[in-house]
Amino acid sequence: MKAQLLEKLRATIAEWAQKHDIETTVIDAQFSGIGAGVHLLVVARRGFENWRWADRERDLFRFINHQFNGNGNFVITRLETMTEGEYEKFEEVAA
Repeated sequence: MKAQLLEKLRATIAEWAQKHDIETTVIDAQFSGIGAGVHLLVVARRGFENWRWADRERDLFRFINHQFNGNGNFVITRLETMTEGEYEKFEEVAA
């Protein structure tokens, strides 16, 4: 059931990206390991450059909540949307 939920989250994110003409390179959904927390990561090759960070994350968050209609099986505990350039900087810091 958990694997199915993560797959559905990835598919929902892909649908959102397609609706906004965003070319993604990474769509990752993983359980955080704490309760029902889920970490989501979306990296785009093209499409985020004209969005403010807060706007793209707010829009995606609302889209996911609408699609899952308040499903209590998970809580988004981390949501990251990045351009490829931002992601490369993020990986450098994480290493």
